[in-house]
This record gives sequence, structure tokens and C-alpha cells, in this order.
Amino acid sequence: MTECVNVDKLGNSGTVGLVGLGTMGRGLARALARAGLDVQAVEPLGGEVAPLDGVTPRADLAAMVASLSAPRRVLLMVTAGDPVDSVLAALAPLLGPADIVLDGGNSHFRDTERRAAALAERGLLYLGVGISGGERGAREGASVMAGGPADAFDSCRDILEALAARADGTVCCAHMGPGGAGHFVKMVHNGIEYAAMQAIGEAWHLLCAGAGLDHAAIAGIFRQWNNGPLASYLMRITATVLETRDGGTGGSLVDVIADAAAQTGTGSWMVTEAMELGVPVPTVAEAVAARSLSAMADVRRAMAAGTEPAPLSADEAFISAVGDALLASLIASYAQGFAVIRAAAARYGWPVREETVAAIWRRGCIVQSQFLENIAAAYRRRPDLPLLLLDDGIAAPIAGAEAGWRRTVAAAVQAGLPVPAMASALAWYDGLRSGRLWTALTQAQRDLFGAHTYARTDRPGRFHTDWPEVE
Repeated sequence: MTECVNVDKLGNSGTVGLVGLGTMGRGLARALARAGLDVQAVEPLGGEVAPLDGVTPRADLAAMVASLSAPRRVLLMVTAGDPVDSVLAALAPLLGPADIVLDGGNSHFRDTERRAAALAERGLLYLGVGISGGERGAREGASVMAGGPADAFDSCRDILEALAARADGTVCCAHMGPGGAGHFVKMVHNGIEYAAMQAIGEAWHLLCAGAGLDHAAIAGIFRQWNNGPLASYLMRITATVLETRDGGTGGSLVDVIADAAAQTGTGSWMVTEAMELGVPVPTVAEAVAARSLSAMADVRRAMAAGTEPAPLSADEAFISAVGDALLASLIASYAQGFAVIRAAAARYGWPVREETVAAIWRRGCIVQSQFLENIAAAYRRRPDLPLLLLDDGIAAPIAGAEAGWRRTVAAAVQAGLPVPAMASALAWYDGLRSGRLWTALTQAQRDLFGAHTYARTDRPGRFHTDWPEVE
């Protein structure tokens, strides 16, 4: 069973090998050393290890492995994909039975399961560890989502909990289940992150390009929102971004940053897996698509020639409506993400509990927010909750924001300002509350052109109609 662990139960002894001292790796190395662990570090390609207090540099993997006490524990902080496989190919022959490898990168959960199976044939244990929090989380404490054998997790608690943030007397670290469960939950975290950032970006764009407010004024609005239900790490950093001046131009830094956002792939992975599980995540999907659209800079500039969005009101009522739309869209993003976790746990037999995930996301990670307290409480009230919006404590704030949400989306559409996250979240919300959808017609069409059959509302079974021929 997954759980948040009391701080008093922490251990702080033993050695750990660390492969990869990039930005994240160096921050994590410091955290491990502060916790009293003996850190033996090596660069994955054998490069020189830059000096770091409390960390012993090693010339290569063999020297690092030789310096570790049994059972050896090695944390990989290398780029996801082929680099992980390359390191494992060189590392595995140096290890012995019961040694443990921890992958702390953003690996795809299916890759994690493949690697775990391959290492198990050598008698090695493998943990896929999702670590969220970015550079600051690496320095000050992250949210840690571990997957793999339970005994390997227990053997590495001192390592994992040394990396974790603390929230209300608990460590933001938990075992999500076997195999790739940890990396799966981290993938969902990143999908929610995509959606939340997109919704926040849309709120800023409406207030800036639509209502004509300057960045300082919008930063003030965001800081005010951060005092209420929208309180979150992303709100705080957004205000900071908008307040930051560019040393070269003297103007707002955000004005000279190209409007093309990169992506690591975890957002699209989540959308793909959600579709495989049959869980709609339109807000995450639109956020992924929005980043791809942003890269089409030449096309956008060509099509934008001679067009200007209609101005929007800058009055308090509209600003409040945008805040409502943002809150509702963020709640929808969380609800979609937790629905994916629930479906995956059922499909793969993982013991992950949504309450635990909400609890360990309260500190350290990118999507940490005040609203996660509401989410954890919802799952405490009803652990088998099929969708967050069915809890009164979640449904009430989204219903309270509905009028402002609708006003914001309608105003954006009328003005010609794109709000794909806010609009898709609203359509998802309306779809969930529709007793009968357009899909009766869709299924009839499928039966006409492909004889796919259909179910009826008045009796059980599958049916096919001999439809009239259509030219």
C-alpha cells in the first residue's frame, strides 16, 4: 500500500552511486550529501566530475561501483531514452545480485518496465523514480514517485526520502506500485503541468492582448489570486516572470522571449496513454497541441497580417471572470489527470492511491497548489471516487466559477483570442453533464458505412440496420 511516511522514520546511512551531474543531478547530489549519505559520483560519458561538497568523484563506472557497499544502489540522472539504455549496458555487468538501479529521469513507463525485466534476468532490482520539482526541487526537496519492487523501495528509502520535500510532517515520497507505476504517475503530473501552464498563459494573454493591461498590473492580479483558491507554485512564478525586466532593453523580459514553447514529450505520452485507457483528457491534449502550434511562427505571422483581436473590458468584473475561468480549468486539468491514474491502476493492477498522490504533490513539484488539499480530502472521503467532479467539495468551486468561465470563453471567441485550454475544459465539463450526446448520430453513421452495429436504449443487444443506399 502506498503511503506518505512520517519524517521521524527517515534513515540517513549508506552509500549511493550517482551517474550524471547535470543541473538536476548536482542538486540531488547535494541533498543526498546533506542527509549524511556517502555519494560516489561519475559522469555517464566518463568526463571529469566538477567539485561538489560531500561528493566523491570517480573516474568511471567501474571505480564508482567498486566504492559502493552492498547491496549497491546507483541513481541514474541521465537524459531519458537511449542514454539510459547505454548507461545500463555498461553498468549492469559491473553489478551483482540484489544490487539496485534507480532511474530518476523522465523515462517512459513502458521503457522502465522493459529495463526492469531485462535487469531482473541478471538478478538486479530496478526502480523507476519520477522526481518533480525542477532545479529548485532538486535543491530544496522534490516530489518523489517511485515504482518497482516494494523491497527495493524499502532498501532505498534513505535515498528517496533524502530527495523529498516535506509537507505537514510527512515526506513527499511514496511507492506507487510495481514496474513503471512511478514513471507513469510522473508522466500524468507532467500532463497536468502542461494543461495548467496553458490555462495560465491564456489568462495572461486575455488580460494583456485583450484587456490591454501591462505586465506589472497582471503580476499584481496573479499575486492577488495566489491568496485564494488559485494559490500555487505556478501562479507565484508567473507573477515573478511578469515582473522581471530585461537587462538589455530595459523592458519586460517576457516581451523579448520568442512565443514558441518546447516540450519534452511527457505531455503527448500522457495523451496517448489516456486514449489507450479510454479516458478523455482534452485540456491536456489542447495544451500539447498549443505548443506545437506555437512552433509554426512563420505561418502564424503570415495569417496574422492585417488582423487584430477586438478589445476586451479591463473592468473588475471581467478580471474576476478570467480568474474564475482559470480556476475551473485548473480543476478540470487535475480531474482529468487523476482519472488517468485511476484507470491505469485498474488496468495494470497497481496499488497507487489517488489520496497519496495528491498528498505528495502538495510540496516540491511543479503542480503543487492549495487545491490539492481539497483533492486529497475528496479521496479520503471516498477512496473509490470514479471522478473528482462527483465530490461535493470539488464540484462546488467549479460550479461557483461556471458563470465567469462561460463569460471568459465567450468573450475570447468573440474577440478572436484563442483559449484552447479554457474552452476544451468547458466543453469537457458540459459533456460530462449531458444526459444524451451527439454520439447516437456518430454510431448510426458508423453502422451505415461500416456495419459496426449499435446498442439501443430500449432493449439489450447489438443491432444493425439495412440503411438506404446513399450515392
